[in-house]
Amino acid sequence: MAIAAPHTRIADTDVFALTLSGKAQLGDAHSTLPKEALELLVVVDGRLSVAELAPLIPGMAPRDAHDWLEVLLERGFIAPAKGREALDVLEFTSTSDRGLALLQRHGYYVRIAREPKAPRPLRAGARRSVLVVDDDPDICRLLSMYLRLEDMDVVTAGTGAEVVAAMRRPAPFDLVLLDVQLPDVDGFLILAKMREHPLLKEVPVIMLTASATRAAVLKGLQLGADGYVTKPFQQDALMKAVHTVLGLAEEPDPALAGH
Repeated sequence: MAIAAPHTRIADTDVFALTLSGKAQLGDAHSTLPKEALELLVVVDGRLSVAELAPLIPGMAPRDAHDWLEVLLERGFIAPAKGREALDVLEFTSTSDRGLALLQRHGYYVRIAREPKAPRPLRAGARRSVLVVDDDPDICRLLSMYLRLEDMDVVTAGTGAEVVAAMRRPAPFDLVLLDVQLPDVDGFLILAKMREHPLLKEVPVIMLTASATRAAVLKGLQLGADGYVTKPFQQDALMKAVHTVLGLAEEPDPALAGH
């Protein structure tokens, strides 16, 4: 995706934190930001320098990371950090081991959902179908109730074998709500396999987890998740995320469109 030429330049040693507007992008369950910009918002923590942030985004060139950060700065989603830790650029490594350790250690709570490029068409008279993958029966019942109130058909699965069986249906699901921690399989592995499958790679997926780190959220986005919601979740926030990834959300804020 082309990046609009920014007017504000940043340095490798700069450290940024999220503003209230930036936090809203990670907590409002509705974002119009491009994937690259969201990934950077996830790892900005007020501690890591620009040089440490860039290597944390797999596949993103350092120059592109600089450009996206400059766009986020100009749009008011990030700001220079105050009271930050002293950082020495000479300590940085190509793999940013220190930065990754920070991302792994700190708990992180988000409600992220990205709009689709184009809503999936729905056949006349058909209902949207959702696969809920969670090993907690109470969570499955609760999610099923929420979704059925939205006139959606729901199938639940609590193990890897049940997920495989559910995915064998002739028509792909319109949405998958996927728990990260299952008893016999990692939710990230299920997501990765879906993104490799020709019939399932375009199915929207919202990851659900009881706790997370920035590294885990970034991993979900990198693997192709359309949303990431941490538990405990509120009904309205979750359903807003569902509506967003299905293309049923309210009209986006014009100030954020086109970037």
